[in-house]
Amino acid sequence: MKQYRFAVGSAVIVAGLAFLVVSSVSQSAARHMTLPMLLEQDEADGRVQLGGCKVVEGSIQWDTYRHRSDFEVTDGERTLSVRYIGNAILPDTFQDKAVVVLEGEFIAEKNRFDAEVVFAKCPSKYEGQNYEDHVKAMGNNS
Repeated sequence: MKQYRFAVGSAVIVAGLAFLVVSSVSQSAARHMTLPMLLEQDEADGRVQLGGCKVVEGSIQWDTYRHRSDFEVTDGERTLSVRYIGNAILPDTFQDKAVVVLEGEFIAEKNRFDAEVVFAKCPSKYEGQNYEDHVKAMGNNS
């Protein structure tokens, strides 16, 4: 009887650990996209990492009560509204005209991106970098 309990208990623990591993991997997986790629598809499902955008000057609106912001990003041709819904403090480099990488979910009905993570790059540090070549290189590695 003790061996039976041990086997059942071990199976429950292994199943629980397997569930935790699978759920954490699926939550952290995100497809890397540019703004044109995101807006041209009919439906964006799941987590998306959006890169190659700049914050539109004067578009940052702070909700001081929740320490969150709404802003717009652009690739020079298209513009998309973004709502930061994350819990972390936004980086100091997050400002007008900053190059950002956003991670979250695209809400097509509202034409808005709900960002859980915001990475802001200092533009002067990354001058001369070609973002399209980076995207092509990422596509060749898959």
